[in-house]
Amino acid sequence: MEIEYKNEILKEVFDFFQYSKRDDKILLSKALDNIDYNGSSIIFKNINYNVGEGNKESKLLGFFLANIPIVVNGIEMGREDLTLKLMKLKNDTSELIKTNKFNELSTLEIYLLLEMGLRCSYSKWLGKKVIISRYGYEDIVLYNRDYRKLKLYLRLNKMSHYDIKVNNEIFPSSQNSLLSWADRFLDKYSSLIFRLTLNVRNLLAHGENEWDLYPQIESLETSSFLVGKLMDRINFKN
Repeated sequence: MEIEYKNEILKEVFDFFQYSKRDDKILLSKALDNIDYNGSSIIFKNINYNVGEGNKESKLLGFFLANIPIVVNGIEMGREDLTLKLMKLKNDTSELIKTNKFNELSTLEIYLLLEMGLRCSYSKWLGKKVIISRYGYEDIVLYNRDYRKLKLYLRLNKMSHYDIKVNNEIFPSSQNSLLSWADRFLDKYSSLIFRLTLNVRNLLAHGENEWDLYPQIESLETSSFLVGKLMDRINFKN
């Protein structure tokens, strides 16, 4: 990709990238070297993706934002051993992408898989026994609580995440804190993918899309690979 287009894309990304880190621009700049546009197709690592004729910068940006997992990480084989809810989302999203009609929704669902993967990974890390500790109070022991149920329990019982610890650690009650929690299990490329895709997903979920997006099935499969890799590392650490 020519430097002028790369700089424009990076500017666009960092105008909304809420969860960025110091080295992200360097990593993204290198990743963008792998894509180009020939007048009708995006060329990514010698593979052609038909996106039609149009403005080059718009086509490059739309392909990148819808396919962050493969552009940053490369194409990976999908995982078929995720949790039931993750596999249902993956399979439903695959069917949606194949229609080639709802690109914005397809992109949102690909990135929802990554967000749900974070929550499922935290649930796996929790294990069957959850210990909630507060200074000056007896510990509360719960069993078989996933991230969503635990978060609801804390809210209903008016327990601030500032005042408690869950299994000896601060509870990641927000999207940003959940990303920070997961960082210990992620390499720098996976970390970038999770953080940037969640930013894009948030924009799409709130109707803030300004781009023509071109999601590919390879991004869905690679996203499932990244979620599986995260969960594998949690298994290993535990």
